[in-house]
Amino acid sequence: MKKQLLIILAISSAAFGVHADELDMTRETLSKWVETRKLISEEKQGWELEREILGDRIDLVRNERDTLSKKIHETQSLITDADKKREDLVKEKDELKNASATLVNRIFTLEREVLDLLTMLPEPVQDRIKPLSQRIPKTQETDLSLSERYQNVIGIINDLNKGAGEITVLSEVKTLADGTTAEVQTLYIGYSAAYSCNNNGDVAFVGSPTSKGWKWEQKNEMAQTVADSISILKNEKVAAFLPLPVRID
Repeated sequence: MKKQLLIILAISSAAFGVHADELDMTRETLSKWVETRKLISEEKQGWELEREILGDRIDLVRNERDTLSKKIHETQSLITDADKKREDLVKEKDELKNASATLVNRIFTLEREVLDLLTMLPEPVQDRIKPLSQRIPKTQETDLSLSERYQNVIGIINDLNKGAGEITVLSEVKTLADGTTAEVQTLYIGYSAAYSCNNNGDVAFVGSPTSKGWKWEQKNEMAQTVADSISILKNEKVAAFLPLPVRID
């Protein structure tokens, strides 16, 4: 009986030892499982946080991409507009260049015509406009601007237009047929005719313009008529009709 009890106790002890080992293993496994779940939870939380951060970065990059795309589009539009403006400016430059060349050719022609006209003007008029006429270039090569050249020509023409319808009397010195000189009063009718006489009333000239300058003919028989005409113009005599010859070429 006693022996059987000892056997039962031995078996019970062995069984308890086995269960104790299993319990320890179970406890250890459960602890590892809890730790694993904790790690999984922490990793999940970390991943969620990283995903939010990554999402924010993606949104930021997307916004930057959209902004950059918009700027690229705007820049392309500006480049297109700039190219168009450049083409317009090049076209305008070419047009202005052609117009300038036309104006240069035109002013050169006008300058030649004015220079040809100068020889047909009375010497006093030539002297009066000399400050402008001397500035007219003799060739195409000149340092004067196109504006200055036009101003010179316009200035001369304006001056000539003012005097074209005027009758003036000027003191001059004429060379007589015998080679001597005499001081005379010259009556200019615009730029078309002129009449001179000396103070004694015995010498007279009739002048008319030619392409080579003014031509003067001594006609002493007209001295009194010319003197009377000058006196009438100066209000020294009563107005009257006086015959004066006019030469028309």
